[in-house]
Amino acid sequence: MADETQKLTIVKDGVEETKEIKKPTPEEIEQYKNEFETAVKAFQEKRWDLSEKGAFASNDVALFIQDFMKRFAFWTKNGWMGMIKMNEELQKAMKLVTDETCFSLDYQALEFCAYMLASPGSVGLDAAIEFEKIAEKYAKYGVVIGQRIEEARADLKNVQYLQEKYAASEQGFYIADLEPKMEAVTEDELANPESETEGKVIVMNPTPRE
Repeated sequence: MADETQKLTIVKDGVEETKEIKKPTPEEIEQYKNEFETAVKAFQEKRWDLSEKGAFASNDVALFIQDFMKRFAFWTKNGWMGMIKMNEELQKAMKLVTDETCFSLDYQALEFCAYMLASPGSVGLDAAIEFEKIAEKYAKYGVVIGQRIEEARADLKNVQYLQEKYAASEQGFYIADLEPKMEAVTEDELANPESETEGKVIVMNPTPRE
């Protein structure tokens, strides 16, 4: 019978520690692979609702974003490509709306929309007066889009974890054996948590075992 354990050397504070760990079984590796691939597919197909159900509510949000893009969206360098792509996605999303659905965007469009709305721009007093006219809607829809982007990033983080879990098993490890042990969190840290930068790229092909 093949040896189902292997040695893992961990260096912490300059001290090496070697321990024997159990290797994932082929059945577990296949399970982790399926979980990852299922999660990726679901994430790629998922859309996040930005309005209430119905054509009126959906169009109100969509037309607001469209108007914002025309008058107050700021871009530099290669940002023009994102603007054009965002407009294409906006048109597609509007065509999907019915009286029984909401206006929704996929992850990439949602990320760009949130980024775009976070940095409005224009020139001159007249433009500022015009922006004031949409400020209430800007704040209202900005809150909704902000909530949806946090939900989307949480979903993405879960997909990335499943990817790492599968990749670790392909290398002969359980991900728990590779994760650092949890350390105590101080009251000061709880009161002042540091922000995390969420990753946006999924590597679809973990390196297989030899």
